[in-house]
Amino acid sequence: MVHLKASADKQAVVVQMEGKVLGISKTGLEPGLVTMANDSIQYKLWQDGNPLQLHFNLFNTSVLGQGSASYSIPDVNAKNVKVDLNFFDADRNVKSLNKRIIFRKGTISITQLSDSQLRMTFDGEGSGIMEYGKNFPISGEVNIQY
Repeated sequence: MVHLKASADKQAVVVQMEGKVLGISKTGLEPGLVTMANDSIQYKLWQDGNPLQLHFNLFNTSVLGQGSASYSIPDVNAKNVKVDLNFFDADRNVKSLNKRIIFRKGTISITQLSDSQLRMTFDGEGSGIMEYGKNFPISGEVNIQY
């Protein structure tokens, strides 16, 4: 994984994929859609005018009490989906469905999680939603606090 420490200071989200580095600045970050219900927490991170969006869904909130956790994808989702990370890149030069990129394989490490804070890193592979077998490297980090 390339260390993308820019996020510690000015970036809420930094993602490296398909030969480019994308980010969402802490300045201008839209009020995060954070939903906590039925043992799940969902984050939607975006910025007006920015082609990148990040969606993170965790369907087992016991990590809230633990403070940190690490998940191996796809193993952790073998029986039921417990963790879902995906991105939307409006500038991606593909059919519209494949602008949604699924994190299909790798590790997601959460160091802090609450209804007002998320710090995590991810390193693995993904592809467009309909691009099975065409995985490319994806890595990055999220550092937000509301």
